Amino acid sequence: MENAERSELEMIILESAEETMARRAKIVEGFILSERPELISLFFTYQNEAIAARKLLDSSLKELNSGARILEVGGGILALAVQLASEGFTVTTVEPVGEGFACISFIMDVFMEIAKDENLVFNVIQSPIEDCEFDHKFDYIFSINVMEHLKNPYPVLLQMVSTLENGGKYRFFCPNYDFPYEPHFGKWLFLRKNKAFYLQGGRAKSNSMPLEETLGLHRSLNYITLNKISKYCELKRIKIIPRRKAFYGLLERAIYDEGLSARHGVLTSIVKLIYFFKFHHLAKIVPVRYQPVMDVEAYSFDT
Repeated sequence: MENAERSELEMIILESAEETMARRAKIVEGFILSERPELISLFFTYQNEAIAARKLLDSSLKELNSGARILEVGGGILALAVQLASEGFTVTTVEPVGEGFACISFIMDVFMEIAKDENLVFNVIQSPIEDCEFDHKFDYIFSINVMEHLKNPYPVLLQMVSTLENGGKYRFFCPNYDFPYEPHFGKWLFLRKNKAFYLQGGRAKSNSMPLEETLGLHRSLNYITLNKISKYCELKRIKIIPRRKAFYGLLERAIYDEGLSARHGVLTSIVKLIYFFKFHHLAKIVPVRYQPVMDVEAYSFDT
């Protein structure tokens, strides 16, 4: 009975977090529509990703103590950082607004104002993570759809693990380019280079961003693969645990997340067909190396 009550309480906490994020989103939406209406589609994309990230991280957050130090690598519009601060965590978020992401600055400022109104405090560092030096270590570090945009993600992985307290974990979620699909542009991939599938520049097009932003986004992609990560971590004595249900979780989200479905129409149609024939559970047994996304926990062998 005690476990059932705890599970119900945990579900209530997650639902409350999602409702709070949705409430803030309504406020931000009003500001954007009145001052920068051209950003509304971009805002909805980032907001949906932030809510999905809170749900994805829920199991990890439950393991942390109140006030635990969290480092978010890639704060985006800051929606998730504000939420985690409101839940009692000590939050540092790194968001340099790199090439291809300049449009989010206005939305970040709106969330900063909301945080002030709610008397929420968190640290924002607007520098590339590679240039960051911290005067303390963190209990937990995470990044959602960031590793694929770093110039060289493998040393950053080592940097994050070395920035953890004993027993801490770095969890990152990003595309796996051993699967022939590029999610930012919604394109199937047919060519490989440097042991990964990649998207040719001529096919990098987006109707939701200015041309220069689109080109910057394409230039930022490094075509990371789980296989390359595994080999690097073996050399650097970093232990990684890829979550086998990453692909299955993505399939589930594609069913209920209308924003995700709209951005990946063809892929979502395939997912719905898979669900119709009840083949979706097979996603749990797809080898992690060949899944379209990776959800990985990393920590030192010495931990």
